[in-house]
Amino acid sequence: MSIFKKLSSLRFTIFLIISLIVIFLIGLIVPQKGLLGKDMYLAWKDTRPGFVSFLEFLRFTDIYTSPVTLVLWALFSLNLLTVILNRIPLIWKKYTKVNIPGSIEAVKSGKQFEVINGVDINRVSSGLRKSGYRSFIKENAFSAVKNSFSPLATILFHLSFFLLLIGAVMNVYTEFRAVANVAAGETFTGEYQRVRGPKIGGVPKTTFSVEEIVPTYYKKDFTTDLKVVLRTKKGKEIVSINKPYKEGNLSFIISDIDISPLFIIKDKNNKEVEGAYIKLIVLNGREDSFKMLGYKFRTIFYTDYSDKAEKDTKAKQALPQILKVMPMARNIRQPRELVKPAFKVMVFRDDTFIAEKTFKQGEHMEFDGYRLHFEDLTYWAKFYIGKEHGLGILYTSFLFMLIALVIRFVFFRRDIKGLIVEGRLYIGGSGEFYPVLFEDEFKRVVNSMRK
Repeated sequence: MSIFKKLSSLRFTIFLIISLIVIFLIGLIVPQKGLLGKDMYLAWKDTRPGFVSFLEFLRFTDIYTSPVTLVLWALFSLNLLTVILNRIPLIWKKYTKVNIPGSIEAVKSGKQFEVINGVDINRVSSGLRKSGYRSFIKENAFSAVKNSFSPLATILFHLSFFLLLIGAVMNVYTEFRAVANVAAGETFTGEYQRVRGPKIGGVPKTTFSVEEIVPTYYKKDFTTDLKVVLRTKKGKEIVSINKPYKEGNLSFIISDIDISPLFIIKDKNNKEVEGAYIKLIVLNGREDSFKMLGYKFRTIFYTDYSDKAEKDTKAKQALPQILKVMPMARNIRQPRELVKPAFKVMVFRDDTFIAEKTFKQGEHMEFDGYRLHFEDLTYWAKFYIGKEHGLGILYTSFLFMLIALVIRFVFFRRDIKGLIVEGRLYIGGSGEFYPVLFEDEFKRVVNSMRK
């Protein structure tokens, strides 16, 4: 047996499928480096160093990128390709072969059969042509076919599976997922978060600056549009909710936005001690916190801090201390559009309450001999980042598969053949699918010849 026949044999296909199933089972049972993360993996290795070292030697802890797995995928792809190549001569023979009947029994072999009196070969040829059939005539016998190209869809269908396999493998091994939080005025240089790196290749590198983040709201609450202006290597790019930023195969999709205030701490001499833009998750009314100068600041953000709320705050500040230091409200229902933004801040040092105040942009609060200034307010955007190299191939495979299915089941092949003996036409035929539909079409063709 030649190598080509061995590669395309059913036995070899079954062997490859079973081998790949075993590989996937090992990947599910044995913890994988790429899924555990560096810290968890090293902790597991410290508890069982000998066993883990043995698994590493077998490449079981990185099974999807091991040489054995890659060779199996390559052989499986080659096996599928050889099967396609094996089928091509058979399909081409079916496409080109013309079987002109030599006897009445050969005509009767079809699923439909009729006998017509007083019909000559010219009327037969005309009727078949009007019905969309391509006829081949030899003396008083003929063979006609409609949609003769239909069997070629089998090749297209097999090719779609081959492309599906290649695209899926490429997608799995090159897939990259991450998250990045970038504020307006900030430059992103590859500080990914929650990274799920590709099994083959490194983490993609890129850089861009966020110049502006402008949300648009309906009735101050429902986001109708979001414009993020980027400065990239190609120049100015405008990203929106339905328009991601793309750099090659790397895509940045906006998944959420929140606010980033500029807080500056100054001492009693009005000298700046520390300051930074802080990315907070507070637009939905939740509490968030940050640390500066060894202090913890618990915050709640108000998008529209009214005068009534300010009076209520001042009244509360006159209460005894035990009544003021209460758990802060969570998930406050408020509009998302910024009208009169303000922060409620509680300051702690080693879990000890220091001070509390609600203040607007341009104002400050005092605590422990320092002043916390609320100087500026901007937005930050959360980008969902993805990259893979096999999507184009996958989409092409699905397109080929769809075209093949349409050809096979909509433009299915019909064959009609006949023989004229002593002035009588013996005509029969069959269709690849839908016998009832072909029966109706066969009757129409026969009736057109009777006229």
